[in-house]
Amino acid sequence: MVLYSGGAISWFSQRQTVVATSTTEAEIIAANECAREAIWLKRLFLSITKLNGTPTLQVDNTAAIRLAENPEFHRRTKHINIKHFFIREKVLEKELLIQQVATEHQIADILTKPVFKPRLLTLCSVIGLY
Repeated sequence: MVLYSGGAISWFSQRQTVVATSTTEAEIIAANECAREAIWLKRLFLSITKLNGTPTLQVDNTAAIRLAENPEFHRRTKHINIKHFFIREKVLEKELLIQQVATEHQIADILTKPVFKPRLLTLCSVIGLY
């Protein structure tokens, strides 16, 4: 889910097209898709207006964040396809920032899992739905 000026402007939720063999792999695949969308939207907005700041991707999986930030070879993640490291390239180029967010503050959960009404109302408020 992409937020701009306090509201959701883009979102996407679907089953992943590949089978992930770990939570880290699933998170890095999802983060990669989000990075592609953020980069595209950044280029679109730059053709219309001036942007302040760099897009920040909020991820709640520590291992996925380390994998996106660290270009070293990781023995435990050697099975992850190289195409899923687009995000790593964009983080290293400083075209995209990646930040850890606590799971209870992950707004994308509204699209991917059932949430109780109090959390649903909070998440709706965060994405600009009232």
